Order: sequence, then structure tokens, then C-alpha cells
Amino acid sequence: MKYVIIRDDDVNFFTKIENLNKVYSFIFERNIPINFAIIPNVDASAKTFSDHSSDNIYEPFIPKEFRGQEKQFPINENKELIKDLRSLRNAEFLLHGFTHKSEVGNFEFEIEEESVINEKLNRGSKILELAFEKKSKTFVAPQDKYSEKAFLALQKSFDTFSLGWIDKAKIPKSFLIKYYLMKLRNNNYIFKDNFLVLQHPGCQFSKFKEIKKSSLILDKYLFSHKIAVLVVHNWEFFNGKNLNQELYTAFKNRILSLWENEDFKFINFSELNKIICK
Repeated sequence: MKYVIIRDDDVNFFTKIENLNKVYSFIFERNIPINFAIIPNVDASAKTFSDHSSDNIYEPFIPKEFRGQEKQFPINENKELIKDLRSLRNAEFLLHGFTHKSEVGNFEFEIEEESVINEKLNRGSKILELAFEKKSKTFVAPQDKYSEKAFLALQKSFDTFSLGWIDKAKIPKSFLIKYYLMKLRNNNYIFKDNFLVLQHPGCQFSKFKEIKKSSLILDKYLFSHKIAVLVVHNWEFFNGKNLNQELYTAFKNRILSLWENEDFKFINFSELNKIICK
């Protein structure tokens, strides 16, 4: 049996439930497990790198009328969004940074100050717990970037760290043997001291990538690994207010083909440890 995890990143105070329904209604209707990486306290001035510009741009998931405001918006204050998310039968909620805002040349969790890292994790966890009445045990770093200090802090508070790639230079020395074994065995995870660090193949369902090329990458990855995390951003399925039909169709067809294949099973992150320990 192979296991598939759907991870949607960047749900935040500004996310519209109607957009989630447009993209994921076929998943909700079938009760396919889905995992939402939640930005607990999104900063409206958060920026990201763009492949199409030499400058940083405001995060696309922040509405234009709010971009640039030095203000944070806790997700638990969007009562309607929280109500709708909590009504989903097979959804799990992950901690995705704190504000998603970069800090002095580093992405949010690339910083080295332990006190700042711990404050972000503690405050973010409390906001999610207020919203969903359950503590998140899986962490997703903004832009998949982190420092060794952040890694150590995550190990103390979370069961799982979901990321794009494990950077040998940013994990503790005590993890290096496990890292080399992972490489030797062509695995995509490290499990040590009840802490799981799991790689994914990148965000392949993206409007910034060629669908055919991404499909081939996923074919190879699904064939090669027992566990695959499929990362998507709900906002990438839209061109303005309109659904990107080509990207949406590719995503839907892929998910349904895996759903109907008895060799694959969709799961949530909370089920991983039992599978890894088999």
C-alpha cells in the first residue's frame, strides 16, 4: 500500500470558503482526507520572491486593498471561515508559520533567535487551538525555509515537520546518520526520537509550472516512494476571480485516479507515525 497526503498551504484570515469549495468540493463530497496548512496570524505586509520580477512582491493570498498594511489578522477572528472549516469531516489543520512575513533578509523561520522562534510557535499554536479546539502536531515552514534553531524547537513541540527538502546543513548533527541512511535507501523521510521529517516533491499543481512536466515528476515520485505529500495552494487555481480550468482539471483527475486505485490510500498527517512504525 502507498499513502498520499493532500496539503493545501496558506489558508488564512483572508481565505474565502467559496474559493475552497470551488477547488475542493469533489474532495469534500467524497470525504477524502485533506490537510490545511494554516497561517495563524497573517501579516498583510508579507512579501515573497517572484520568478517574474527582480523585486519581492506581496503575497498573492493577501487582498490588494490590504497589501502593505503593517497589521496582523488572526484567523480565529474570521468566525465564518472557522465554522465552515470545522464542519469538514476529514480535514486536519497544520501550523504554517506565524505571520508568513520574512524577517530581515530571512524567511520567517530561518531566524536564529530562539526566544523569537518559540514565541512565534507558542502564539501560533494558541491561535489554532482557539480556532479548532485541538493542538496542531504538524508544522509547515513558510517557503520551506528554516534554521537549525527552528528545527530543534519544532522537535520539542511537534510530531511532524513537513517540508520540501531536508537540508543537511540545517539539521542537528545527531540526525546526520539518519539523513545518510535516507539517501542510501532512496527514502523521503527521517524518523528519529518520535519526530518525523518528511519531504515532498514540490508544488507540482502550480500555474507557474508546465502541467505535462509536473505530471511526469509526480508519476516518478509516486512510483518511487511509499508516502507522497501533494502540495497545493488554493489561490493558485484562480486567474483573478476565474478558476484556471486546465490546472483544476489536472489536479482533480490526478486525485480521483489515485482515489480509485486500490494500491493508494489517502491519509492525514496524524496517521503517519503508525505507518512509519509498521
